Amino acid sequence: MIRRFIFLLVGLAAMGCEPFDLTKKNFPVCAKPSASIGYTVGRLDVTFFLDNPQGDIGVAGWDPGDSKGKTRVGTRVTYSYDQPGTYTITLNIANSCDDKFTTTRQITVSN
Repeated sequence: MIRRFIFLLVGLAAMGCEPFDLTKKNFPVCAKPSASIGYTVGRLDVTFFLDNPQGDIGVAGWDPGDSKGKTRVGTRVTYSYDQPGTYTITLNIANSCDDKFTTTRQITVSN
């Protein structure tokens, strides 16, 4: 009796479902992003930019590495350091397919 009931439930559930059709779905097609960190230094002011960008780049985020926690977003950003020193810059890139790329580079700034 229990087997017949389960079979009946499975049969009813299957009849009520619309078949899944992948042709109706639009999935993004992306090339994986990558780039190097380019920069120009003007004393304590540094402009960061994507050097040799490749693939699909949706967003670029920059961590200037000075522990102030102030990140910047964009393919070209300017940042002012409070004091001279050597800093490790982190670049994070993502695209609409959720492909991610991260790279770092050390820079030295002086006044």
